[in-house]
Amino acid sequence: MPLSLSDDEYAAVQAAAAPIHPMQRDDFLRALAGELAQHSTIDAGLVHRCAADMQRKFLVQARAETAIGDRPRHLQARR
Repeated sequence: MPLSLSDDEYAAVQAAAAPIHPMQRDDFLRALAGELAQHSTIDAGLVHRCAADMQRKFLVQARAETAIGDRPRHLQARR
């Protein structure tokens, strides 16, 4: 079932999705839509809270996945 968002709510979703890596953005938006769909009433506050929670999850996940690659090559573990 599609969500019905106001212009301000939609803008908040777009703003929250902006820092998410483009390859993860679709998953982020699906997860956010799933979270919002669990609520009977959607307002700007709920959109902001859910978007912030999802953003933290996706940004932390992305950071953990690239943490080893961010280290200088001479400090990376050899396999």
